[in-house]
This record gives sequence, structure tokens and C-alpha cells, in this order.
Amino acid sequence: MIDLHTHSSHSDGSHTPEQLIDHAHAKKLTAIALTDHDCISGNPLAAKRASELGLLFIPGVELEITFSGGEFHLLGLDLRKPETGIACRIGLLQKNRLERNHKIIRRMNKEGIACTFEDVQKLAGGGLVSRLHFAKFLIQRKIVKTVKDAFGQYLSSGRPYYEAKEAMPLDEAIKLIHDAGGKAVIAHPFSLRMGFHNLCDYLLACKKPGMDGIEAWHFEYGISQCRRMEEFARANGFIVTAGSDFHGDNVKHRKIGYTAGETPIDEKYLAWYHAGL
Repeated sequence: MIDLHTHSSHSDGSHTPEQLIDHAHAKKLTAIALTDHDCISGNPLAAKRASELGLLFIPGVELEITFSGGEFHLLGLDLRKPETGIACRIGLLQKNRLERNHKIIRRMNKEGIACTFEDVQKLAGGGLVSRLHFAKFLIQRKIVKTVKDAFGQYLSSGRPYYEAKEAMPLDEAIKLIHDAGGKAVIAHPFSLRMGFHNLCDYLLACKKPGMDGIEAWHFEYGISQCRRMEEFARANGFIVTAGSDFHGDNVKHRKIGYTAGETPIDEKYLAWYHAGL
């Protein structure tokens, strides 16, 4: 098995990069990509541990793309040259994220919920502070019972404590990924919230700025959806990838190495890497 979409504690996963690799090794995976949100600092740590254990490691990232309607996330896979510019741009995204977090805290304080940045930073365990950590804070204060409740009532778009973070134009993100030697792959494409035919038309349009692939298989989708997306992707010359979107204990029902319908992720979804495409 392999997994081309995972997260560590450097963004919103519960495992450190090293623990993530240990977990993948224990579950008999042969290859894994780390794709933290707006963050590549975990890649060297994970790469070192993977080398020690004999796993193929693929350095990656997950970037939010400017899009009206649904949610557009882009995976950068196989970032062999991060020093080319993507590291600097990610630093700017992290600065913007910090400003966004302070805005959320001000909203909470205004509503009578005493919260400091240190409070949520502790919950992040040294990694980037995300909305997930604000959700954990609300659970800790017994304001909500679950992460789902926290997002549904307070942290999702249109809710009282929501603040948008900076997204990146698609063409800029693709260029940064390509300059770093990587492949640009749209993550969980159904999150764009478009009907299938409109989604396919939009994905074809994304080939013009250079999008390489589609994550056709994701843990949260149905098997028939994913098969249909894979057929479309292959018929139109896209790289096809599959992932669990593993977050460890922070999203407990997702299993590393498994995707839609708890299907094991086959090594064939790494064919593009081995072919040097």
C-alpha cells in the first residue's frame, strides 16, 4: 500500500512527521507523501525517518487556491527543489495565517470567550495553528462537544468566528510547484461543489495553466464517484493519485493507506513517479 495525501503535526495532523512515518511503516506501507497545509517544514524530518525504515518518501504540500463556491486545494507532490521559491511563498502564507488566527481570537474575545494565542498554540503542539486547534479549544472549554460541532456552529464560512486565510491563484501555485520539480494535483476535486459535468469542464480548463493530475480517490467519497473521476482523468491525460487525507487522531475515522470505501491504496497510483513523468 501507499498513501499520497497525509498530514503531520506541522499543520493539522496529530502525529509528528517521524511518528507519521513510523505509523506508515507499522501498517506495511511502501511509499508515503507528506502534504501539510501551507507547510513543508516536516518534509526533511519525515524523509530522514523514511530513509531509515526503507520507505519511499515523497515531499509534498497542500495549498488553498482562490476559488468562489466550493473549496479548491492543490497538492504539490515530489517537491525536490523547495528552495526555488515555494519555501519563501509558503512563509508569506504562514504570516497571513498568523494574522488570521489573531482575528479569530479577537472575534471570540468580543463574544465573551476568553482566548489567547498561547491557548491555541499549546493545542497545536508547536505546529501551525489552524481552525482545527480553535475547534479543540472550544471543546476544551465545553462550548461544543465535537470538532464537527465547532465548525458547524462557529468556524465554517458564514459562522461567527470564521476568517478567511489567504488563498493562492492557481497559475502561481502551479508555477511554484513546477519550479520545485513537483507535480500539481487537485485534491479531493468534489470539494469544488460542482455537478460532475461542470466539474469535468473546469478540470479540463485547469490543464491550460499546467495542472498535472487529479486525486481521483479520497477517503470521504464513494467508490463509484472515484471510479468515474479516475476514468475521466485517465481519458484526458491527467496523472491519477489516491490518498487517505490522514490526520491521525484529529480525524479518527480515516486510515493511513486506505481511501474511498476503505479500499487499500495500490502502488499503481505511483506509476507517474516511477515513470518520471
